[in-house]
Amino acid sequence: MGQTEDTFTGRWKAGWATNFALGGNGVQFVTQELIAVDSVILELFIASSYGDFSAPMRLRVEKLLHPLSAEQTYTTESTFLTEGQNLVLPGRDSLYFTTVRPGGYRFPLDTSLGRQILSLPPTALSGDKAFQTAFPGLYLSAEPLNSDRKAAIYTVFPRSVSTVLRVYYREKIQTGEAPQRYDFFITDSCTWAFSLVREGGHTLRDRLLQDSLLWRHTLLVAGGLPVGIRFHIEGWERLYRRPILSARLFWFSDSATAFSYNPFYPRPASLALYADTTGEVASASWGFGEFSGERVIWELTQPIQEIALGRRPKPASFYVWLSGRAYTLQRWLAAGESSSTPPYLIVTSAEP
Repeated sequence: MGQTEDTFTGRWKAGWATNFALGGNGVQFVTQELIAVDSVILELFIASSYGDFSAPMRLRVEKLLHPLSAEQTYTTESTFLTEGQNLVLPGRDSLYFTTVRPGGYRFPLDTSLGRQILSLPPTALSGDKAFQTAFPGLYLSAEPLNSDRKAAIYTVFPRSVSTVLRVYYREKIQTGEAPQRYDFFITDSCTWAFSLVREGGHTLRDRLLQDSLLWRHTLLVAGGLPVGIRFHIEGWERLYRRPILSARLFWFSDSATAFSYNPFYPRPASLALYADTTGEVASASWGFGEFSGERVIWELTQPIQEIALGRRPKPASFYVWLSGRAYTLQRWLAAGESSSTPPYLIVTSAEP
């Protein structure tokens, strides 16, 4: 949920819709003895953030007009009809962080929502399906307070015990009052869906889509999709039985795409190199490449020595990924084969 502007793909707006589980069959709220709804708390387990989380945002929580269905297909461009009222209490709707840590965050909602739920008829409390028809659920979105700020998109972990809708209320028992609490979690009986709509922006993504030959100059390694580079090396026969003194693979950045990096969409600290051969599994790691200025260097002396001595099969393909294939918005724009400085492998042997 939220809004951000990615330096590679442009501006994005995200929202999340979900319903909740009743937590049993034939649940009863003694509404005739209800004294008051003290508070309604929406607790969200925020798992991660993408973008400028220091830009203040306003959280919106709205009641859905129609229930979600597991039989329906929802795309990232799906729209969700709501009542239009923001249920988050004024002054308690801020999304603003100096440091984002995964965990539960509490947002007080209008107590009228709790009274609506507690006042549902017994037929709506007979089970999860009936409850979700009577209470379709909530739609969450966020917007920056300052339109000039890029802000961030936050991901919520639905199945966490820290993602819950809690209603605190009081019931009359004999001559006194008893505080009560009921928790509505998101379980297997629930359906949730999200929207992720691109709102434009002329970016490298557009150029790559429009220019079918641009990939010869600019290659992309990125997380979040993930996206990697596949390439081949020829001439292995020239190394047969030769003692290898050193072998290094050099790959340069595309200097024209420096704008693609910033503190919130950083260049990775290192890149992983994998080999796919008949003798090794596809995830066989050949090590990590470290950045030296605008180039990445992989030290490959040992594996290439093993190939020269016939102890390791010649790789059919190589792959470059983010280290650990991390699902983040880190990316690296690399030089392609037609760049002024294409990638190259230098092997030094003890024989000519």
